[in-house]
Amino acid sequence: MIDETFLRVRYSETDQMGIVYYANYFVWMEVGRTNLIRNFGITYKELEEKGFLLPVVYTSARFISPAYYDDEIVVQSALIEMTKTKLSIGYRIFRITSQDKRELVCVGLSDLVFLDKETRRIVRAPEFFVNAVKIQKSPEYDKFIEDIQKILKY
Repeated sequence: MIDETFLRVRYSETDQMGIVYYANYFVWMEVGRTNLIRNFGITYKELEEKGFLLPVVYTSARFISPAYYDDEIVVQSALIEMTKTKLSIGYRIFRITSQDKRELVCVGLSDLVFLDKETRRIVRAPEFFVNAVKIQKSPEYDKFIEDIQKILKY
């Protein structure tokens, strides 16, 4: 599954040149990641209530083209890999142009690990999470993975 989250660039997310400040792409990735997991039927709140945390332990991004104040943005998020203790999620961020086309502006990746909420130690992914979160391959998904691998050299 490739989840899509639509956002509009706010003035506070830009620098003096009207260009999106780079750190905001990581915020948008978090919004996309939260929506992706929610669309698998799980919320971060539910994870925490059941005693698990899911912190980011690695992240990267390649900035391809700028986004500007008031641009409509699409954050695509997809599960790339899931091991016993870790998730890897990829992102493609597009701006919608005046011709309603998508221009790729950023590609990113984040790795998250499962922690026991009390001990703060890495643990196996809970069974309810493993049963709900699956990679769903398709030609669109294959292109998504290809972009992540090619652009980030992953």
